[in-house]
Amino acid sequence: MKTSVFVALTMSFAGVGPLAAQTAIPSENYAHPQRLVAIDGHRRINLFCQGQGAPTVLFDSGLGDTTVSWRYVQGEVAKTTRACSYDRAGYGFSDPPPGASDVNANVRDIHLLLKATGTDGPIVYVGHSIAGLYGVGVQGKYPEDVAAEVLVDPSYADMGRWTPPADASDDLPPPWAPLEACLALAKGGELQEPKTDAAKACVRENRSLDEVLRRVDRQQQTNPATISTKISEIQSLTPSAPSWVSTDTAQIDALNPQFGDKPLIILTHSSMPVMPGDTPEQHKLMEDRWMAAHGRLAALSTRGSHIVVPDSRHYIHFNQPKAVIDAINKAVADVRAK
Repeated sequence: MKTSVFVALTMSFAGVGPLAAQTAIPSENYAHPQRLVAIDGHRRINLFCQGQGAPTVLFDSGLGDTTVSWRYVQGEVAKTTRACSYDRAGYGFSDPPPGASDVNANVRDIHLLLKATGTDGPIVYVGHSIAGLYGVGVQGKYPEDVAAEVLVDPSYADMGRWTPPADASDDLPPPWAPLEACLALAKGGELQEPKTDAAKACVRENRSLDEVLRRVDRQQQTNPATISTKISEIQSLTPSAPSWVSTDTAQIDALNPQFGDKPLIILTHSSMPVMPGDTPEQHKLMEDRWMAAHGRLAALSTRGSHIVVPDSRHYIHFNQPKAVIDAINKAVADVRAK
């Protein structure tokens, strides 16, 4: 059951469920870099901004995702204030990270990105899935950067705290094992025109995307740097012996983040399909834990709120984008009212 959590987190948005009727940012915006911002001297991060006004809203995507995942939300938020999405190091059009992709590295990149762009004032941070860890981390490490946060079905630190297995027979292949096989094929150039079943399994066509976005998605799936980054993020999230505490969880524990009275909105999915290998009872237990953990996240702020979004799965910003837009607009209004 533990590994099913990571299966859910590593799915691309091909498995998000039904898409809501919502105007999207034109696909051509995602076929090329928007603004490549240099941090650490020469390393570049792709930033896509729309709209004007303060506070700036910064969108951070789930594991393996890019600015594309916010196309149903960012344009609407930009009608109210400056709205920016970015590709984490190693994804989209951003340069690869210099080391591990963990909480500390990604939090530092966010801080450097804000400094490099001269962003005026603290931001409203919006993070999906694994980016929930990075949002909490930013508040812990650089609280002056944060005015408010909206976390969309976020991962949480206790996911990376496991009870040691009773015996070696409980050990399973690590959740990044399939990606390591894909990385070897990508480095050998076998994913460009996949012919074997193994290669085809690494490059899955998302039929919900138009031709432009399918081409961009394919480039991502076949890029060794992208696959390597995804492996690193999963490794940082996954507990291992001897402590059975993940790197990300240990780093958040050390930061001990608290939000004070900053607006903090946690959005939780209402339903998820049963993961392969899970019984209905195991599925319910995992869902109950997810719900309780989101309640604890909201309690990190005296102004925290926890909202379960009806008819939504893990990608709430695809299934019910209006709920995400409304939450962001509320956070922006709350910041402006201070």
